[in-house]
Amino acid sequence: MTTYLLAHDLGTTGDKATLFDAEGRLVASAFAPYPTFYPRPDWAEQDPNAWWDAVCVSSRDLLDRIHGSRENLGAVSFSGMMNGCLLVDDHGEPLRPAIIHADIRSAAKCSALAAEVGVERAYQITGNRIAPYFTLAKLAWLVDHEPDTLNRARWCVQTKDYLVGRLTGIWGVTDYSDASLTGCLDMASGDWSPELIAAGRFPARLLPEIRPAATIVGTVTQDASEATGLPLGLPVVLGGGDGACATAGAGCVAPGDVYHYLGGTSWIGAVTDGYRPDPSHRASVFYALDGERCVLYATSQSSGSAVDWFRGALGVGESGEDFESLERKAERVPVGSNGLIFLPYLMGERSPIWDSDARAVFFGLSASHGQSEMARAVFEGVAYALGSNLGVLQDLRLAPDCIRVLGGGMRSPLWRSIFAAVYNRPLQLMERLSEATSAGAAMAGAVAIGLYPDYASAAPHFAPLGAIEQPDPESVAVYAHGARIFHALYAALKDLYVANRAPIA
Repeated sequence: MTTYLLAHDLGTTGDKATLFDAEGRLVASAFAPYPTFYPRPDWAEQDPNAWWDAVCVSSRDLLDRIHGSRENLGAVSFSGMMNGCLLVDDHGEPLRPAIIHADIRSAAKCSALAAEVGVERAYQITGNRIAPYFTLAKLAWLVDHEPDTLNRARWCVQTKDYLVGRLTGIWGVTDYSDASLTGCLDMASGDWSPELIAAGRFPARLLPEIRPAATIVGTVTQDASEATGLPLGLPVVLGGGDGACATAGAGCVAPGDVYHYLGGTSWIGAVTDGYRPDPSHRASVFYALDGERCVLYATSQSSGSAVDWFRGALGVGESGEDFESLERKAERVPVGSNGLIFLPYLMGERSPIWDSDARAVFFGLSASHGQSEMARAVFEGVAYALGSNLGVLQDLRLAPDCIRVLGGGMRSPLWRSIFAAVYNRPLQLMERLSEATSAGAAMAGAVAIGLYPDYASAAPHFAPLGAIEQPDPESVAVYAHGARIFHALYAALKDLYVANRAPIA
């Protein structure tokens, strides 16, 4: 009988559960949404119980639909949002809502942390800036604003770690990839940094034990089996952060492999043989799933989420059909959006500018512009932002002639054509654009239970390649001009962003 692998990918908008067979073939998938709450400006929180409910619903959906899957399930594994902060007690009970990656309330706290540790020193230790997107700043903010909650907490866990705990009853475990994007990990030693913990002034006990992604943490308990429909005693594999899972799911398992992930938040990553940070501090670094190789990556904070915001601003719903309707509007407009340019800094920006004060702007708006021009400008603005990050890889001599691409956003023919022209490079599409992150989590499961000896052996099965998108030469010239204006706009507005920032109580 076929052995199945169940992978849960917990993203910003919901949980995507995907069933693979031992040969890496996609059998079926299910999606269960959950909301994000924005109770105050710059805050972004989620209810971890909603994560669990989504895992229960999506697991049952898949196992009920696919005959024999429950009886022949080999393991369940996870991918999840990174950079978060969820405080739980000894029993894994959440003590407050989870602070997710998009939350930048700790921006002011970062200045104090940077002054104490030193910008250069912090980056040398972690391969990451001190920035509000990372867990270190979130914990330091909680020290100042919610000390009682922090004192009652036993663990600070990431998204996938919480679900592993709910399934097994075992808490206080994370993997190298998630640990490396907390801002607390010493990348050279592979262990938590006492220097950064001291600067954050939070208890060291909060940080969990670090293990490789292909670790069987435990097995599904009776209570978890009844809630999810998963078999009692099923191996639960730790998995990794979504960035590391996407890397493996793109088939990028060897030094020099490069890919672009286009989702709510998007990034361009290059696999390196060991720790190789950016001397100019523009890019960040995380561990790959094997806990040995690293990924140097540059992130744009608002990508698919910028399109979602624009759809919401127009009063359009969230179904795929509505996205296609917006895409059709944008297709009516010439390349370059008739001179309209959008800066997609809705929640600040990460690479390469690292400016939490930056905000979104439509530039060049006139009475002749309408929804179609604005829609296309949003698509193009996201591509300009990612083009800046490709420039970082170029400077570091890590940019390839052809870029492997994945993520739900790459299903859009319009957006693919825009990216190919902005990058002035062909795009190598994955055969399964939307399942690569889940595939990476499934690969961790496959390695953990011995179906494959390592990720390099699993990659050809779980990461099949698709078509190639070539850049249009005429569009390349238009977008080269637009990119120059895009970058000049940020430079002109940088000081005004700070002046315009609303006071935070």
